[in-house]
Amino acid sequence: MKPRMITILMLVETVVIGASALAGGTVSRPGDDLQAVLDRGDDLVLQAGATYAISEALQYRKPGQRIYTADARYPSEFATLRLGDRESTQLMTAGGVEGAVLEHVICDGRRYEFGIPSRAETPGAVELSLVLFGAPGGHNQVVRECVFLNARTWSTVKVHEGATNVRVVENNFVFGAGADCRGNGREAKEDRIKWGDGITFAARDSLVRNNLIIDPTDVGFVLFGAPGTVAENNVVAAISRESLGGANLVDPIDYYKLSDTETDYRGLKVRNNLVEAFGSRIHIGYPMGAAPWVPRKKGQILVGGEVTGNTMAGGAGAYGFVVHGVRDWKATGNISSALYSGIADGLGPNNRAHVPSPFVYDPATVENVELQEEFVKCEPHIEHLLRCNHGPKDAQGYRIYPYGDAEAKAVVEAAYLEMLGRPVNGEDMENCVALLQANTLNADGLRRRLMNSAEFRNRFGYVAPEDLHPYRTQIWFGICDSIIRDSFNKEGKWPSASELYKDALAALHFERRETLKMGQLDKSAIKGRMIIGY
Repeated sequence: MKPRMITILMLVETVVIGASALAGGTVSRPGDDLQAVLDRGDDLVLQAGATYAISEALQYRKPGQRIYTADARYPSEFATLRLGDRESTQLMTAGGVEGAVLEHVICDGRRYEFGIPSRAETPGAVELSLVLFGAPGGHNQVVRECVFLNARTWSTVKVHEGATNVRVVENNFVFGAGADCRGNGREAKEDRIKWGDGITFAARDSLVRNNLIIDPTDVGFVLFGAPGTVAENNVVAAISRESLGGANLVDPIDYYKLSDTETDYRGLKVRNNLVEAFGSRIHIGYPMGAAPWVPRKKGQILVGGEVTGNTMAGGAGAYGFVVHGVRDWKATGNISSALYSGIADGLGPNNRAHVPSPFVYDPATVENVELQEEFVKCEPHIEHLLRCNHGPKDAQGYRIYPYGDAEAKAVVEAAYLEMLGRPVNGEDMENCVALLQANTLNADGLRRRLMNSAEFRNRFGYVAPEDLHPYRTQIWFGICDSIIRDSFNKEGKWPSASELYKDALAALHFERRETLKMGQLDKSAIKGRMIIGY
């Protein structure tokens, strides 16, 4: 029996609601002057299901000010704020505004319409994160239950140093940030590597909890010092593009300096998170210390952090838990179920790093550390465990490396599940691995090949291969919206990040897709005419 087919509309019809919202504010419609609302000191209340083009970043003005969607609980009801032109990268800034709140909003970077800004080609040009919170005076802020899509700059959600008690960066869904060193995730006109973080966090005594971050390319979440902050129960997953780091503690920033060589990470706790290299390489799952990331920072010491009870999983792992250049540090109770392959660049072709491993540390650079027994001493070193700087490049400027055996298989398995909704068979696995290793295809190329297959068209209709990432955005948004909506209907709350991720992976199977009632998103970013069967 053929699946039920539904047409994905090119534009979402807005939901008509009354003039008053949850907090008694007036709902702003598309075309209204949104900044004028904020300048008056009012909350910016958005219309459920509506789309707003933002050409100049919205500025919070008053302590406690909120931007949110009226009468919305789950993503398909949220309003969408979208970048309005190619040269803009930032939708809003709450820097320095105490108690600012962002809740129940979709923030769309429009990467696959605009590509990266032309000024990003200029050395030294300032690139702004998709949203900015924190900064001196930006205490007690909240970013909760939002969706962040396809950022076109170095960071999706940036919480700057100088703030304290950013109470909750919680229950958010971040999908897609940047392109990886092999060119996966690139917009057609991009001609250089452009990485992006999911969450970039430097506020102290704060909380980063229960966020699902899929396909970042620089880091899932990175903590810059952030002493006293707790990052817990988050999920970072590389599905279709590589991520250099999963959960990073690597930056000796000046703001938290204890001395010329020491940076304050005291009281920082990274616990109960999942980093999964499901379908693409994660170069380092949990790097602790500067030199594995940037070898010229060898000698810088991070002081006082704890990394406990976390998990590294997936078939495309490179290095799991890595410790170098720390003092008064704890890394215990962590679990590795991942496969590891593909040695890092190290310090060059003639000075390669330690082989891919789940737990590795440098005993010469650590002091007063408590490490679980699985950690092994590095041989010869663990400086620069990334694999992105020394390999040859293709005609578009992207790196060419052989895939590790386990890594290549994970890439193929994820592509078949995401595109065709089924496992790959043995012959197809062998053929696809050969294409990857010959550099005939990357992960995106494999997916586009599957989109051109008769099996894909029979199941899902025609989707232009150049619309791969808008299509993937639709799939993941729709699946996650359905799961979140079901959780609200049954339990009255947003699901845990691990539940959301696990259920979303299960829903990629073809048999599950047609049973879901998919949520709606602004479809004007999708250039092709799409018929998708669910």
